[in-house]
Amino acid sequence: MAKAIELKPEEITARAYADRMILGKLTELHEAVKLSELAEQLQSTGIGLAAIRSLLASNPDRFAYAERRWVPAARIEAEGRPAYEAIRLLVDRFGGPMPIRLVAKEFAYVRGMDEEQGLELVRRIAVSSDVCFITDRDEVALSDWVFVQGPHETLDRALAVNGFTTEQVNEAASKIAKLNLRDASSVAEALKVTAPINTKLLGAAIATVLYDVDPHAAQFYDWKAYGAAILSVEGYEFDGAGNLAAESDAKKWITSAVKFAERIAPLVEIEDAAPIEVKKEDVSTIVKRVVGSEDSISAIKLLEEMFEITPSVKTFPDDLANLMAALKGEQDIVWVGGDRFRKATTLPDYVETIPEIFQYEQTEFTDDEGELIDAELNDEGLSSTLRKLLTHPLATDVLDEDILPAPKQYQDTIRLVLKPIHRELGTFPLCQFPTGWLDATPDIQELLLIDENGRELQAWANMKERLIFGLVDWFYEQPVESGAVFSLVKTPKPNVLEFHWLDQTDPVVFITSQRMEELREIAGSAAEMPTLSILQAVMAHWPKGADFLTILWEMNVIRRCSRRLVASLLSSYACFYQRSGSPVWHYDAKKVEQGFDKTKRKFVVKR
Repeated sequence: MAKAIELKPEEITARAYADRMILGKLTELHEAVKLSELAEQLQSTGIGLAAIRSLLASNPDRFAYAERRWVPAARIEAEGRPAYEAIRLLVDRFGGPMPIRLVAKEFAYVRGMDEEQGLELVRRIAVSSDVCFITDRDEVALSDWVFVQGPHETLDRALAVNGFTTEQVNEAASKIAKLNLRDASSVAEALKVTAPINTKLLGAAIATVLYDVDPHAAQFYDWKAYGAAILSVEGYEFDGAGNLAAESDAKKWITSAVKFAERIAPLVEIEDAAPIEVKKEDVSTIVKRVVGSEDSISAIKLLEEMFEITPSVKTFPDDLANLMAALKGEQDIVWVGGDRFRKATTLPDYVETIPEIFQYEQTEFTDDEGELIDAELNDEGLSSTLRKLLTHPLATDVLDEDILPAPKQYQDTIRLVLKPIHRELGTFPLCQFPTGWLDATPDIQELLLIDENGRELQAWANMKERLIFGLVDWFYEQPVESGAVFSLVKTPKPNVLEFHWLDQTDPVVFITSQRMEELREIAGSAAEMPTLSILQAVMAHWPKGADFLTILWEMNVIRRCSRRLVASLLSSYACFYQRSGSPVWHYDAKKVEQGFDKTKRKFVVKR
């Protein structure tokens, strides 16, 4: 049912706790045919249906699936076992102290008896057994989870039997040495100063503090009494790995477990019937729901809520394709990329066209011979290094790019660099994205970005015009105007991306605040200047030379000019040059009068 899945240490704790919560509700329900019933029971915990299905299908030690029903796996395994072993097995698979009524419910079902009879038998066995005991919360717990010391057993022997050395226990014992621990009810105070802590270790520390080496002295450590108290302290949760931690940590375990469930969803398999057939009445219901919402609605979510189908279901790809195909033919709603649909009239108008400010300026200045000063060259007229740099993602921009071939393999994370004009407008060019990283269709797509703090931002991608809109709120939080770096990370949900500001700037295109002011000052008097004159003013700031990308980004603070134009001016005027083997460009003001290199005339692109 489930492929081998490797768990990280923190995921072991998280899923053990989440599994126990699921198993508790599953036991109460007796079985789950409709997982929505189980999800409804767990709604307040934050564990949704998709996570439930994924966790159920990836832990056969706790959950069994037969005849399209989920049941506790221990129920099947306990059949035919002796009573005390059946009880031990049920509690062990539960993974923590189990309410005695739940134990009795399962035990009675396995043994084919009345629940009240089962309760009486479970209680009698738990009280008399050395394998399990009853906590102060009236739960059944295993002796394996606590420190066991017999009434006539020396401390050294008990420590050895429980797998501890004196040195391991002394640190915890020193923290509680001054507490009055002769009453088991005092363990709450001990837990306050030691948590999070292994329950066995805490018991060993208490036993160490209470132990009297005089063989004739009374010993106060009763393992059942102290174990029952340790596992019942309010405000603390047992994590399934033998530790007690604060309830606030337990909330983090749920969050981690849900993320883990999303990660493993593609790896788990559940045998199901044939893919669903989406009926007209289903489509009608969904369309009404989408039209009635101002937000987009996920088809994956619709599959979960209406049909109880999640990504871990074997037929999920076909089910999603069937639903998507049915919805795409509806006129009242529109597909906005990924698996999302929204009311047709709710697409923002501003994403339909490129803002006028992105248009590139063409000048008509001419020299003494009547030739255009700001002339573009074809590839043959450019420096070989510049020909290569023209395809660099940081050299391109909206309305000035060449679509590159899609890479053979995609990374889930991409690194992006912010330009001043896009920071100001809250836009971002798709030319920095690897081709195909976002699906090419539909033309207008909704993107949902999630930052480190869990905030969500709705953005819009015009795939035809190659521009993303709607990022201004987050961009203006970034003080760096040019060269700030952020990453986008794909999530299991289509068109839902993680957004992270990186604690760095791009070394080639970063522009300081002081330099930005200098460039804006040049822009104030640039209206009547050829782009060549602007380039000379920019290059005068770099006596040791500057990278082409640095020059291009600074030029675009002053005037919107294309990568080819800047590369052409550097390649065709005598005052600009590169030293052999150096990647940077230099400016020699003394050669300005030499003007345009006439050998480049044959490469000029006619307008």
